[in-house]
Amino acid sequence: MAWEIDPMHSTVEFSVRHLMINTVKGHFPNVRGTIHLDPKYPELSWVKAQVEAASISTFAPQRDAHLRSADFFEVARYPTITFESTLIKPVSPNRCYLNGNLSLHGQTRPVTFAVEYTGHNRDMYTDAWRIGLSAVTVIDRRQFGITYNPEYVGGGLIIGNEVRIEIHVEAVQS
Repeated sequence: MAWEIDPMHSTVEFSVRHLMINTVKGHFPNVRGTIHLDPKYPELSWVKAQVEAASISTFAPQRDAHLRSADFFEVARYPTITFESTLIKPVSPNRCYLNGNLSLHGQTRPVTFAVEYTGHNRDMYTDAWRIGLSAVTVIDRRQFGITYNPEYVGGGLIIGNEVRIEIHVEAVQS
């Protein structure tokens, strides 16, 4: 059964350490994609999703402009971030590990998301069925060629290399 990601009710968020003392969060509001769920054989399910890199927002315009630059996402050259699943490993009726290829900043690397199916319901306004999913992973941004990290006075790194990605999706039956 196919489901289309609803960008109005979905979030792709990330968090990274700043000065190694605080966590800064951001999100990509422009997300789209297709989820195919096979409830009888969940291992046959799959996901293809894409976010518009230029849609990045940390609610700080100057930082967002820097993140769009060649120091980080280089959005003029790499306008999209994509994920395509390769394997689903169910671990319980509502949880699985979702393996796939994440393409970011011109690099494609395998990643594994811990996914939770959060339920389904009929939309009272459109009468369409909707499902909810949450997914989490941690990546090392250096593996995707994002290495900008000047040292600050006194030593140490400004930006952590580990990036936590959290995705909360609501998808509409198509």
